[in-house]
Amino acid sequence: MARNEFSVSVVIMCSPEVVFDYLADHRHVAPVFEGVRRWEPVTTKETGVGARFKVEIIAVGLPLSGTLRLDRWHRPNVIGWASEAGFIKNEGSFTFTPAPHGTKLTLKIVYEPPASVLGAAISSRVDFVVRRRCKRALENIKERLESGDL
Repeated sequence: MARNEFSVSVVIMCSPEVVFDYLADHRHVAPVFEGVRRWEPVTTKETGVGARFKVEIIAVGLPLSGTLRLDRWHRPNVIGWASEAGFIKNEGSFTFTPAPHGTKLTLKIVYEPPASVLGAAISSRVDFVVRRRCKRALENIKERLESGDL
C-alpha cells in the first residue's frame, strides 16, 4: 500500500517546554485544528505513551473517525502517535527543536490512503485540505503562545 507523508513547521518564540506543554493538553487540539469535531481520551490516561483518543475530523464534507494511541512522549522533544482504528491508517509526531529565540515546531504525518475506488477519488482532495489545515493549525498555535492567549 502506498504511503503519503508530509510535514509542516513553524518557529514559535517560546521555549520547547512551553510549546510541548501546550500540545500535551488534548483540550488544545480542537480549538486550533479546523475540522476537528472530537479529540477525547478513551481512558483515564490522558498523557504519555499509551494514552488513547477517539478522534473525528471533517474533511471535504466527510467525517473521518478513528482511535489514536500515543506511542512517543519525550518532554520536551516529541509527542508521537499511531492509529489503532479508523478509515485512514496514520501515524505522526510533533517535534520540538530549539531554534534561535524559540522553538521550531514540526508536525509530520504519514498515512495510507484507502484502497477503494472511493478512497482513491477522495484521497487527493483530503490530502490538500489536511495539509492546509495543519499549516494553519501551527500558525494558530504560534499566535496563541506568542500572544499569551492560552
